[in-house]
Amino acid sequence: MFNNAITLIVDDEHLNRFLMRKYLQTYDVPFAEATDGQEAVEFLRETTHDKIVVLLDLNMPVMDGYEFLEYLANHYLEFRDKKILVVVVSASDYTIFRKNAPHAEILKYLPKPVGKEILYEVILEANEYFKATV
Repeated sequence: MFNNAITLIVDDEHLNRFLMRKYLQTYDVPFAEATDGQEAVEFLRETTHDKIVVLLDLNMPVMDGYEFLEYLANHYLEFRDKKILVVVVSASDYTIFRKNAPHAEILKYLPKPVGKEILYEVILEANEYFKATV
């Protein structure tokens, strides 16, 4: 069902990763985890998956969500063999996000706390996008 897609949870807070992990396990969604943007970049470099949904927190140490988005935009050739869809999952206000990252390409912006059903709907939407762009 998930067409070789994987969901990458990127959040420095253990509880947030735990909840999203449990939600994804409920629906049998393949996933991986990273605690900051730098770990997420390393995962993207190393994974054999060619379709990745990134659930991205914004406020993290080392490399935050904004820096991660900027890295993706500036190094798009590095990941040209992968389809990467970013879903921002943050307690920050959407207008502040758009002010700080006006050109960021994301699939959705989900305010925390995110519900299990909403998260699953977004994963399904991403997978439909992947199917349409084969």
